[in-house]
Amino acid sequence: MDRRHFIAGAGGLILSGVASRVFANSGQGLAYPSRECRAVPHVTPGPFIKPDSPLRSDIREGLPGAPLKLKLRIVDDVWCQPVEGAVVDAWQCDAIGRYSGVENINFDLNTLRVTGVGLDMRGQSFLRGHQVTGQDGVAEFTTLYPGWYVPRLPHLHLKITYRDIGWTATSTQLFFPAAVERAVFESEPYASRGPNPIDLNRDIVLKGDQKKLDALTVDLQKDSDGFAGTFDIAISAL
Repeated sequence: MDRRHFIAGAGGLILSGVASRVFANSGQGLAYPSRECRAVPHVTPGPFIKPDSPLRSDIREGLPGAPLKLKLRIVDDVWCQPVEGAVVDAWQCDAIGRYSGVENINFDLNTLRVTGVGLDMRGQSFLRGHQVTGQDGVAEFTTLYPGWYVPRLPHLHLKITYRDIGWTATSTQLFFPAAVERAVFESEPYASRGPNPIDLNRDIVLKGDQKKLDALTVDLQKDSDGFAGTFDIAISAL
């Protein structure tokens, strides 16, 4: 699939496959869902977003850290049906807080202000990738539990775009249970850096918003060699 292919109708109405199937019901009216689908809270993509990430499911590139398997189910926010053809971009820092592909940024721990340019990781692509959802609306990633860096809680970035139509794009971030973080950060390579000195109130993006954190926290289960979780993300597919 050419993820840069743009689909548009000149002055016409664009309908997703989901919408078309629902409107095609024979004389039964609209089939409304039994539950309400709420779009995930928008969260900034941040300064480390990059276009044209590799098409791949395993984004680790051999880096050390606790394995993390994520199954993301993309559904539309009206009928709660799987969205086929959604491009799901994922990116995150590694176990010691570095992003690939960019010059990282240093912050002062006390003031949380930028103090200058950090490690230059341009030319590298670890922990970045995208998937295109099939009929089940699922994108799966094998990654690592993200480390911490000032001034953030550990998180994973996502951008979801329906059929490369820009106005459908959803940018958000996923977070993880505090109990899992404590357990992971006791093992290497996380342990050498110690626990994260940033809590919810000092996170410069969430700014103490417990409700948003709860809405974006993925329940994780212990896997054979790490952790695994499933998360539903409702987007606009019209």
